[in-house]
Amino acid sequence: MKIPIIVITGPTASGKTSLAIKLAKKINAEIICADSRIVYKGLDIVSAKPDKKEQDGIIHHLIDIKDPVGEPYSAGDFANDAKIAIEKIREKNKPVIITGGTWFYIKCLLDEKELPQIGSNKELRTELEKYDNDTLWNMLNEIDPKRAEEIHKNNKERVIRAIEMVKTLKGSITEAERKPVEYDSIWFSNDFIKEENREKLYKRIDYRVDEMVKSGLYYEWEKAVAKYSRNEILENTIGFKEFFELEDGLYENLNEAVDKIKQRTRNFAKRQLTFFRAEEKINIVKNEDEILTYLRGNF
Repeated sequence: MKIPIIVITGPTASGKTSLAIKLAKKINAEIICADSRIVYKGLDIVSAKPDKKEQDGIIHHLIDIKDPVGEPYSAGDFANDAKIAIEKIREKNKPVIITGGTWFYIKCLLDEKELPQIGSNKELRTELEKYDNDTLWNMLNEIDPKRAEEIHKNNKERVIRAIEMVKTLKGSITEAERKPVEYDSIWFSNDFIKEENREKLYKRIDYRVDEMVKSGLYYEWEKAVAKYSRNEILENTIGFKEFFELEDGLYENLNEAVDKIKQRTRNFAKRQLTFFRAEEKINIVKNEDEILTYLRGNF
C-alpha cells in the first residue's frame, strides 16, 4: 500500500518547514509548499521562503511560480497546480509531503469534498476593491453567513473571492455541490498548536520578525514596490502592508511599523490555531521520528 499524502501544517513560525525537510530526507520525499506568499517571486524574506541551503537538496514545488501582480493566487489555483506536482512526484515513485500554513489551500485540495472550480470575474473584483474590509465582510455575511464565519474581515483577498464564488454559484459556498477528492492523506502538526505553547509561539514570531528585519525586510519591500508597483498582493502581505502604512503616515517611525508586523502576525497565528485545533484528523508530534514511527505502524 502506498503511503497517503503527508500533510505537515501548523501556525506561522512553528517550524513546520524544517520538520517537513527533515522527514523528506529520511523517506526520500518531495515537498509541495502550501503557502499563499511563497508562490510569489521576490517575496523571500517576508514569506520566510526556504532558500537552497535550507531546502537541503529536497525538491520543493510551487515556490516562485508567479509574479506578485494581477489577480491573487487562489486556493483553486493551488489545487490545480498541486495535482500536477503530485502526479510528477508519484511518477518517480516518491512520497509526497505537503507543508504550509495556508489552511484553505490544503483543505481545497484534500478536504472530504472538493469545491467546484470557479473562474475569476474581473469586473466584479474591480468593483469590490473599492470597498473597505468591514463593508465587504458585511456583504458576504448577508449572502453566505456560514462562509463569512470562516474568514476574518481583514482578509480582504479571501472575502472578495468568497463573494465572487457565491455570486457565481448563486448560492452558499458551503452548500454547493462538491465532488469527492482524489487523494488519501494523513495530517501532522507539531505541538505548537497546543494552547499551553501559545506564548512560546508568540515569542518565536517576535524573534522571527526581528530576524527578518535584520535580513533586509524593508529593502525587500522597496525592491518589490519598485519592480511591481503598489498593488493588492503586496498591500495585503503582512510585513509589507505595514511599510505602506508607514509611507502613508500611520506610524511615526520604522519601529512602530515593525511592532505592528509582530502584532498582526500573532493575530494571524491565533486565527490559524482556531482552524488547526478544530481539525480532528491532525496528529500532534514532536519531531520527524514520531512521524516515522506512526507511518511504520500504520502503512
